[in-house]
Amino acid sequence: MTREVKIYTLDYCPFCQKAKMFFDEHNIKYEEISCEENEDEMREKLTKEYHLSYLATFPQIIIDGKNIGGYTDLIEKFQNNEISFD
Repeated sequence: MTREVKIYTLDYCPFCQKAKMFFDEHNIKYEEISCEENEDEMREKLTKEYHLSYLATFPQIIIDGKNIGGYTDLIEKFQNNEISFD
């Protein structure tokens, strides 16, 4: 099963680095969208686009068009078998 994975990131964000390492270690292809140039705009855009009840933090991980949250959400969902990449 091939999933479309997008990660909205900031260069200085340690959780962004951890998310990318997770995908790299599991050989999962992803598209990285850097929000470095327009961080505030992207926070607002992601908050509105995915109807978040909080101002978007980074990373924001989108799998098959669905926002699953950040790094800790990714790990929790993966460990609980709520998402898989097989």
